[in-house]
Amino acid sequence: LHISNVQEEDKGRYMCQINTVTAKTQFGYLHVVVPPNIDDSVSSSDLIVREGANVTLRCKATGSPPPSIKWKRDDGTKITITRNNSVTDWEGDVLNMSRVSRFDMGAYLCIAFNGVPPSVSKRIKVSVDFPPMLWIPHQLVGIPVGYNASLECNIEAHPTSLNYWTRENDQMIHDSLKYKTETIPGTPSYKAVMRLHITEVQHSDYGVYRCIAKNPRGETDGTIRLYSSSPPTTIPPSTTET
Repeated sequence: LHISNVQEEDKGRYMCQINTVTAKTQFGYLHVVVPPNIDDSVSSSDLIVREGANVTLRCKATGSPPPSIKWKRDDGTKITITRNNSVTDWEGDVLNMSRVSRFDMGAYLCIAFNGVPPSVSKRIKVSVDFPPMLWIPHQLVGIPVGYNASLECNIEAHPTSLNYWTRENDQMIHDSLKYKTETIPGTPSYKAVMRLHITEVQHSDYGVYRCIAKNPRGETDGTIRLYSSSPPTTIPPSTTET
């Protein structure tokens, strides 16, 4: 008996019978192995949640024998199941994570395997939204008249925030010969650095500057005071009489 293009439904018991005076029969069993396949229709896709929410990821796979499911993070870091329980990998169709934070943001891999190559995986991206937060490394910046100044604010926000600077009168600062603003992306992607460069500081430039960050989850701001300081003094080199 030759069976072409064997399918899973071909598995089972087969009987061979010889019709003689006393019929003779022999039985055989066909086992059909099938590599795993992830069923996207009942598995999780990319999702966006707020920080502090609970997250459930599901991954269903078919195959013979029935596949096992293992979860890993794409970047190799640990999976936070609860605040007190982090694991390198997790086994089971369902991955529950309690009170996720920005540190849980990233791609998760659902890997299905049953000993029949190849194993397969599905990549599920979890985005964690939270309102902007910022901190200022130097809240007081002293610059002499005529020197250039740089003011800096560090931001964390997701989704990416709209960032801008104002003076004390809430007037927004735009790029010009006097001012140059920039936002430098950081790592992880929810981090960034806001910088305001001021060219040739004059007395009118001294005062309070506000850095402001807004996204759909909220907004925040911080202040930096620019004040006048004495220019650095140059000490002449000492001379030795001979």
